[in-house]
This record gives sequence, C-alpha cells and structure tokens, in this order.
Amino acid sequence: MATGPGGDDSRRHYATTPHLVEMMEAIFQAFRRRSPMALPELVLHADSGSPDADEAVRGSLAELRQELRARGVPFASVRQSALVDASDGGSPMVRALRVVQALGGKPADAGSEPYVEPHAWRGSRRQYGQYEFPRSELLLAIESVVREHGPDAEPDELLHGLNRTGWRPGGVQWTARLRDAVTDASRTVPALLIAVVAVLITDKPWYVTLLFLAVVMAALLALSILPGRAPVFLGLRREVRWFLSTTYLNQGPRADRGEGLTWRVLRLWPPGPVRQRVAAVARDIQDGALLDEHRAGSGDEDAQRRHLQLRVHALREDLRDAHRAWSLDLRGRKRPTPPVLVLPDATADNGLIELLRAVSDIRSIRSELDPLLVVAAVRHEDIGLLERSYSAEPAARHLTGSAADLPAWYAGWNRARRVSQSPSLEGSTLPWVLRVPLPEGLLLHPDLGVGTPRRSRLSTGRPRWTWLWSLPALALVLAAAGVGLGVRDHRLTSRYCASDLSGANKDTRRIDSPDGESSECVGVATGGVTFPVGRQLQQLIDKENEAISGSNYVTLVYAGPLSGPDPEGKNDNQLVKGFEELRGAYIAQHANNASQPVKLRLLVANGGTDMAGQVEMAKRIVDVARRDRTVVGVVGVGRDMTDTDQVLETLRQAELPVVSGTNSGTWLLDKPNFFNLAATDEWQVRQLKLLAEQLRAPGSSGYGTAGRAVVLGRNPGSTRDRYTREQMDHGGRMLTDVGYRVDRLERYGLSNGRPVLGRQVSQICEEGEVPRVVYFAGRTEDINALMDGITSEPGCNGKRIALLAGDDLSQAGFDTDRSSVAANVTLYHLVLTAPGTKDQGTIFVNNLRKLAEAQEKTLGLSAATPQTDSALSDGQTMLMHDATEVLYRAAAGGGQARGRAEAWSGLLRTDIDNLATGRVDFTAATHDKAREQGLEPGTRDNYAISLVRVANTGGAHYERTVLCSRRAGDRRQLTQKECDADRPSPSS
Repeated sequence: MATGPGGDDSRRHYATTPHLVEMMEAIFQAFRRRSPMALPELVLHADSGSPDADEAVRGSLAELRQELRARGVPFASVRQSALVDASDGGSPMVRALRVVQALGGKPADAGSEPYVEPHAWRGSRRQYGQYEFPRSELLLAIESVVREHGPDAEPDELLHGLNRTGWRPGGVQWTARLRDAVTDASRTVPALLIAVVAVLITDKPWYVTLLFLAVVMAALLALSILPGRAPVFLGLRREVRWFLSTTYLNQGPRADRGEGLTWRVLRLWPPGPVRQRVAAVARDIQDGALLDEHRAGSGDEDAQRRHLQLRVHALREDLRDAHRAWSLDLRGRKRPTPPVLVLPDATADNGLIELLRAVSDIRSIRSELDPLLVVAAVRHEDIGLLERSYSAEPAARHLTGSAADLPAWYAGWNRARRVSQSPSLEGSTLPWVLRVPLPEGLLLHPDLGVGTPRRSRLSTGRPRWTWLWSLPALALVLAAAGVGLGVRDHRLTSRYCASDLSGANKDTRRIDSPDGESSECVGVATGGVTFPVGRQLQQLIDKENEAISGSNYVTLVYAGPLSGPDPEGKNDNQLVKGFEELRGAYIAQHANNASQPVKLRLLVANGGTDMAGQVEMAKRIVDVARRDRTVVGVVGVGRDMTDTDQVLETLRQAELPVVSGTNSGTWLLDKPNFFNLAATDEWQVRQLKLLAEQLRAPGSSGYGTAGRAVVLGRNPGSTRDRYTREQMDHGGRMLTDVGYRVDRLERYGLSNGRPVLGRQVSQICEEGEVPRVVYFAGRTEDINALMDGITSEPGCNGKRIALLAGDDLSQAGFDTDRSSVAANVTLYHLVLTAPGTKDQGTIFVNNLRKLAEAQEKTLGLSAATPQTDSALSDGQTMLMHDATEVLYRAAAGGGQARGRAEAWSGLLRTDIDNLATGRVDFTAATHDKAREQGLEPGTRDNYAISLVRVANTGGAHYERTVLCSRRAGDRRQLTQKECDADRPSPSS
C-alpha cells in the first residue's frame, strides 16, 4: 500500500508527476548541452480552486522531489513547518530573508527549527563535490556585525567588527582566523611553486630561498591572526573580489556611484570602495530592519527589498561560480544538472512568493544567467499575486528520439521573457515565472498510477570524460608523473653528472669506473660541474674565466685524469698527474690574462681514472667546440692508450690540435694534430741504454747474475694501456742490443685496481738466477707492490738489483710516503725535464711569481724558491705549463684571437725558447725544416731529459740523484761519462 501523497515509496499516486518529470528531463538535457541557459521559476498550481486539487499539487511536487533525490540531483527544499514560526513576527519579507540565509549556509539559531531540509544542495556521489557559498557567508558576516553594533553603528565600527572576526561569520577565535589565513595564502601556492622551481633550476642556493619564503609566509600568517586587523590575504578571497566589483551595489542610493576603477590588492586596507560598500549595505540592513522581527513592520520597504535582493544576488553568484564551465577544476562540466530549489507551498504569508518575486526581479536587474531552477507549488487562490507571468501546459507525451530539442513550452516562455523584461511595460511583471497549471482531472484520479513501479527517466549522471580531470585522476597522474620523473631522474642521474627536472648537462657523462663498483664523471666541466681532483683549483680557473667575460679571448681545453676520492689528488699517484698538470695550465692562464690583450679561457675535461673514459671525453669536447667557436685546441691527453688514436681522430675531425706534455707514445708522431713535448718512448730507452751498458760491465760488482735481464710489464686488459707495451718492446730490444740475456716475464694483471705480482716476483728471485737488471715497463701505481714482493722474497736477499724505468716513474714521489724502494734495489728512471728548467728568469718562473699567496697555497707551490720545490721535481706541472703556453701563443699571435685552423698552423711554426723545459721547436714537423736538421719529418731530437737514481739509504729514507740532464733544444748527445751510474750523491 502507498503511504500517502509524497511518501517515500516506489509507486506514483498522481498522473501529473510523469509530465513534471518530462519537463525536468527536457530542462536537464538542454542544460547539459547549453549551459548556461535561462532557467524558469516553475510555478505549479491546479487549474481549479478546489482545496483537494491544491493538496494534490503539493503531493505531485513531493513525488517530484523524491525523483530528484532518487536520481541524485542536488536540490534544496524549504521546510514548510518552519514558515509558521511566530518568532519572526509574521512578516513575509523576514521569512523570505531567513529562507535565503538558510539556503546560503546559515545554520539555524539555537532552539529554532531549520528553514531548509537537511542535506541541502547535496546530490549523489556521482555529482561533483559540495556547493560552497562564500558570498552569502560574507553578507552573513556583515549582517552579524550590524546586528551586534545596532542600527546607529558608524562605518568605522562596522569595519573594526569585520576585522575582528576576520570577515567571516563566527571567525572570532584566532584558530579560525589562522585557518582562514592558510586558506587565503593557499591561493598563492602556485606562484610560490613557480618561484621555487625557478630557483631550483638556477645556481642559487635553494635552501636560502625556501627559508626566505617560509619566513615571509610565517610573517604574513602572523599578521593575519592579529585581533582587530584585516587578514593580509583578504583581497585574494573570491567573495571580497565580488563584493568590490559587482555593479549591483552601485544602484543603491548611498553607494559610490562614481567608483569605476578596479580595486588593487596592493592598496592600503581597507580601501575607500570597501568602506563605502559596507556602509551602503549596512544602511539598507539598518533601514530595512529585517534582522529585527520587532522592527520589520516599520522598516523602509525599499531598503528591505534591496537587502533581500542582495541576498538573492549573492546566492545566485555562488551558484554561478559553482557551475563555471572553464574553471580550473571544470566544476561546471562536472555538474550536468542545475541545482533545484523546491518550494512546497508558496503563499503570500510564508514569504515564498516574496522569494519568487525577488528571484525574478534580481534576474531581470542583472544580465547574467544563473543555474538555479526553482519549482514551487502555489495555491490557486494565490496565482493572482504572480500576475503577468507566462503560463504553459505540461508536456503531453514523453520525449523520444530527438527529444534533445527544447519543447515548445520552453521556447514560448523564453521568447515572452525577453519582452516582458522590458522596463517600458506597464504594471508589475514577473518574466522569469513560468506557471504550469495541472488539470484537476489528472490530479484527483483515484486509481491512476497506483501499483505502477516508479521508473525515473531523469538523466543526471556526471559525464564520464570529466573523471579524467578529477582528484583521483590527478592523484593517478601525479603518481604516474612522480614515477616517471623518478625514472627520468634515475636515468639522467645514472647517465649525466648534473641533472634536474628541467634536463641534464650533457657536457659530462657517467661511466663505470675501472673497479666496476662505482661510476665517475668524464667530459667537460661546464654549468658549475667540478671534478673530484683539485676542486679549489678548478674554482680558481672558473674565476679567471668569469673575469674575462666580454673580452677578446681564445679557449683551450685541458684534458687529463681528474677522477678519484682525494679532493687534491695527493694520496694516489695517478691523481697527482691530473692535479699537477692542471695547476701548470692555470699558471699559464693566470699570467697571460694579467698581461696579454688576448685572454685565455680554460675549460677542464676529465678522462676518468687512468684516462679510461678519454674517448667519451673527446666526444664531449667536440660537442662543446661545435657550440663555442672560441675553442681552438686541447692540452693534455697525457696517457698513452690503445684508444688514443680514436681520441686524436675525433679531435682532428673537429679541427682541434692537441699539445701534450707527457704522452710519450712514439707512434703518435704520425698523427697530424698531435704535438708532444715529452720525449718518445723509443728516444727515452736510447738514453737508458747508457746506464744499461754500465751495469753490465764487469766492474759492476754486487749486482745479480751477470748477463741476465728481466722485462716486466703490465697486462693492459681493460685499462687499454699502450705505454707499458711500448716500453716492454723498446726496453727488451735495447737490453738485447747491449748483450743481456733477456727474459720477458708474463705480464702481471690487476685485481680490484691493484697489481698481482706474486708469480713474477718469484721468477725474478729464483735461486741463483737473480737478474742484474729489471726493466720495469709498468705504471707508477704498481711500483710499491713490486718493491714489497722483492723485499719479502728470500731469493732476492742480499742481491743488488738495478731497476730501469721510463718517465712514468717520475710521478712516484719517493720524497713522500706514496712510493718506496727496496733496500737492495737501485732505481734508475727518466724525468721529462731538467734541473735547469727551474732556473730564475724562465717564462715559467716569471709566471709563477704572478700568483698571489692564496693562489700559491691552493697550488701547493712556492714562487720564492722554485729551484728547491720538490713539488716540481717530476716535471708534470712545468710540462703542462709549457704545453698551454705554446698553444696559447699559436692561437693568439699578433695580439688577435685566431681560429682553429690558424692555431694549428701557428703550432707548425712554433719555436719558443726560455720555457720551463727549455726550447720548444715544432718546425721539424715540416718536410723542409726536418731535412735541414737531418731528421725524419714529424720527429724531434731535442727533448728535455734527466736520468735520475733513487736508492734506499735505510728505512723509509731515499736518496735521489740526478745523474745527467739536457734541456729541450740542446741537441748534444748524453754520454756515459756524464751519466755515471755510480756517481756520488751531492750529499755524500
């Protein structure tokens, strides 16, 4: 059985309900397609004056309300029982105002019945979010302040009251003010995020900026919660912006009619327009007295209407904002049905007819369309109060097929509305009211529809595509973006040395280190990138580069080994090479920038540990050179590797010459863009032959087995080391030529970067077969393992061994604890400079003296005593200084910066004396000049060289003696008499 009219069951009692649903469906479909659109105030009434028919109209509206609830349409229904409350003084205007206040979110007073049914404006979960009414709340805050201060309050009192409450109803507590301040400040978050991201992708310290922003935000929030003060971010609130910009308030008699300028947020608060508008609204509230039911009957009727219409206007604007189609959250697209206001029994006494009039009036006054759909039931006797409104019959059939077209009753009303709004028409008109007379025969039919299941046809679902722009979708997108950014960051971080969300610095790349357990950066240091070795020195170079910005300059690239855990490169032999070479290049840069018209810009490139990544380094140098035409050449590439030819070819194709201070590969003389200052391996071995001949002489008593020599070298393996192979080949042939019985031992390998020499040491120290000479063709970093093995092997006890080695041992640093020499071993090795290269008056010494004390400290050098500075004994710094000086002069000849081809050509004409190593002459690279000197084209025979003896004098004390030397440019051959292997040390 049915529960009665309007009961919440699944059966209909009135035949008019399907017609009403049909009308709503037509409006909903049109709204979905045409929003915004003009929505009428549907006034339902019986076509006869029967009380039963009026009751049936209300019952049919109740069933329609149940349809709306069942389909999840957001609606608000006025509670009929609250409209008969005697506490409001019986004034229809007061009741209409209280209904609008309740619709705008005002809670019911304590002990009073709410004017609106619970859960107003809430649809189903398929509807988007809850409606907010900030403009209505702002008017409620003004009303509360006016009520508190009484009818005679001055504008300053009202503003003080509003400031005290934070311009919110009930916002007196500081916690509420703080919450509002955070909400207001949140509107600045996008701008702050943009600022933070902009800082993060620049070189400024991010933590300083974040701290500054945090302090500023905290200060602003603190100012916002001070009592009696307007919130700092008040001007950002949408309701305040509406209050300041709406033209409706310009129509009041006390409003500022001359105000036409847009209010600016940065003006001192409160600005003049705010004071004037608050005063105008407060005056209407005071004059109308609708807030005081005892004075409402004597209030100004015009002021009452302005007050009520402003309230309706605020409600409309809140709903318009809630359905704004192109808002950031697309809420208008997500709300496909208009909110419905249900007035179950509108009469002249309960104020609902006044509300209908106010809605129609404010819509006629304003030009904006709002999404509010009003459906009201009016008694037949009260229809005369809605005169001059449009009347239409309900739909006679269900919509099918092309039902999306607007029905005739809507089109007719809309046409009439445009005319009836004309102000020249006589009489009172309500153009937005659409009267729908319901036939009494359908309303009172006793059996029609009873037992028929309710089947709603209202289409109210949210469009599916809008879920793509929602918080769940956003969370999913953010999660996917976070994962994507994480993957991207991991890929960039694992491939590049400097990267962020905006991209990566592609001038440096990460490669696996030789030990396979970590990675290292190779390439060219740009964009703030620095390499592990010599960071302070690299900072000095960066300062020099910045100082010449805008000047006439050429750019050289230093390419060397700058990887490793030691920041200054003083605890690992191969790291010393990179640090010492780089400081030589810096000395040349600093000196020339201080005195020459063409400045020198120096870029730093890292080839990795043992220059294992030099091919990748060369590619990065070429990339930089393509972008920067001032790059004219490269200095360094000082390690002889199997892939050095690929490096040189890559640089040659980019027209970049290479001047190397320490690369001694003999085969490199065939490379057209390679210019070396270091003596070749073959030429070095010819000088060591002078010592090998002396050590084999019968008078060399005390050494190992006469006539036996051993050649020991490293297995290149993954290191791609070519130096050790050349040294073994040239050294073995030389010893054979001298007359030794040469044993070429199996090349030793590396394990975790350390040499494994157990088998080789055992072969060296065989009983009765200890060799007189061991030619060591390995690297400096391997010498300690060899010495430890000889010391611990019983077969070598008491047997003196002469160890010959090439120039790589000059980096060993026996004056420190980096390297050692066994007690029974005498080491003879080469240095690619001569003692005289540190004499006073050379270009190097003069350039060294141009350094400041702080720079000397960073470089670990002393300009006062370069002759005795042990930091220069291995020649690495001086050789790189000379290489940089030579290439710079070739590129800056004649006081003008030259291009790459001119710099390359200038190198072929280079003949400079008084450098650190002596005289550097590259003219032999030309055929004609080579014939004049009796040399093969592309070769030289005037390298700087020193033969050095290192002996253990007991414990960890070593005696270093320069046996003989020649400066570069001195073509006199060394002799055995000069290079006496048994020459007494200077200290003896």
